[in-house]
Amino acid sequence: MTKKLIKVTIAIVAAAVVFGSALTTNAYPPFVKKAQKFGAKDCLFCHKEPEGGEGWNDRGNWLIAEKDKRKADAVDVEWLAEYKEPEKKDKP
Repeated sequence: MTKKLIKVTIAIVAAAVVFGSALTTNAYPPFVKKAQKFGAKDCLFCHKEPEGGEGWNDRGNWLIAEKDKRKADAVDVEWLAEYKEPEKKDKP
């Protein structure tokens, strides 16, 4: 009976890990807190979706490009100090 219980427990834990990893996104909630000093209120500061994840706006794409340019392992929110908003074009 205990071997069966152990197997069931292992199966439940394995399923939880697989399910949990499927729910992860590229958004990292502590980034919002760090980015508040640059004006962030939520994930939409860098992402196109309110919950973050894939799909970035100009700022998010800039951060990804900076990561590649700097050959960094991860995005550093402090780079936002160097970010310049794109100029808005007036429509005639």
